[in-house]
Amino acid sequence: MSDKKLVSIVIPCYNEEKNINRTFDALLDLISKQNHNFEIIAVNDGSKDGTWDVIKEYAQKYREIIGVNQMRNYGLSDAYQAGFDLAKGDYIVTLAADLEIPVENIARVVAYLDQGFDFVNTHRLGRWGNAKVSRAMTSDSANKILNKISKVNISDRGSGLKGFRADLLKNLRLYGEMHRFIPDYLSVYGAKMKEFEVEFKDRDYGKSQYGSGFKRTIKVLLDILTLTFMLYFAKKPFSMMPGRLFGFTGFIVTSIGGVLSLYLAYLKFFMGESIGSRPLFIMAVLLIIVGLQSMMMGLLGELLLRIYFESGERKSYVIREIVR
Repeated sequence: MSDKKLVSIVIPCYNEEKNINRTFDALLDLISKQNHNFEIIAVNDGSKDGTWDVIKEYAQKYREIIGVNQMRNYGLSDAYQAGFDLAKGDYIVTLAADLEIPVENIARVVAYLDQGFDFVNTHRLGRWGNAKVSRAMTSDSANKILNKISKVNISDRGSGLKGFRADLLKNLRLYGEMHRFIPDYLSVYGAKMKEFEVEFKDRDYGKSQYGSGFKRTIKVLLDILTLTFMLYFAKKPFSMMPGRLFGFTGFIVTSIGGVLSLYLAYLKFFMGESIGSRPLFIMAVLLIIVGLQSMMMGLLGELLLRIYFESGERKSYVIREIVR
C-alpha cells in the first residue's frame, strides 16, 4: 500500500508578472524529485499586470498547475480561501509568489506534516535587513502580544510558507485579514504545531503588494483587539470590513479624545486652571465614549457577518475562470 500523499501548494498572486514564472519553474523542478504527489494552485487576485496570462500559459502546459482567476482584488485571505476550496490534497502548503523563501523548504514542511504535526510555520531570518526599525518593532511586538493572547508560540505570522493538514482547514473560513490568525484559530482545536527557521532573501522584482506603513500599523492594532475579543467570547478569531471601518474610526476618535484629555490634565494639574466648565472637557469625554462605542459596533459586525457567511456557506469571492 502506497504512503504517498497529495500535497496542494496554494500561491496567491497580485501583480507578480515578473516573479510567478520563476516560482513555477522552481516548483516544477522541486516536485519532480519528491516522493509525494503535488498540485500547484495559483490564484490571481485581480492583478493589473500580465500575471494571469503567465499563470494561464503554465496551467495549459503543465498538468500539475491549476490557474484560478478571481473577478477582482479581494485580498490575501480570500485568495487563500479560493485555493483552499479547490485543493484536493491531504496536505495544503501556502507559498508567496516572489521566491523570498527558497522553495526547497517545502520539502521540510511536508516532512514535518508526515511526522504528525497539524500545522507547520516558517520563521524568516533576516527579513528586516533593509526595513525600517519601526516596522520591525511593530511586527515583532504584535507577534509577542498575539502569542500571549492565544497561548501560541509563533515568531512569524506573516511568513508566506506554511503547511496544514487539509482536514483542519475545513473547519474555518477566511475573511478580511483572518489569514494572520490561522495558527491562533487552529490552537482552539488543539492543533500540534511546529515552526522552523528559513533563509529570507529580498525579491528580485517589485515589492510586496499586500500593505505596509501606517495602514499596516493600524491593522495590527485592530488585529490584536479583534483576536482578543474573538478568543475570549467565541474562540474564533477573524477580521472583516465592519471591524476595519468602525474599528479604525473608533481608534481615531478615541485617540483624539485621549489627546484632549491629556491637554486638559496638563492645564488642571500643572497650570492650576479649572477645566470642568470648558466645552473642550465635554468634547473630550464625548469623543472617548463615541470612539469606544464605534469599536464595539465593529466587533458586533464581525460576529454578524461571520454568521451570515457560514450559515449559508456563502463565499466572499467570485471566480471568473479556472484553467487546468
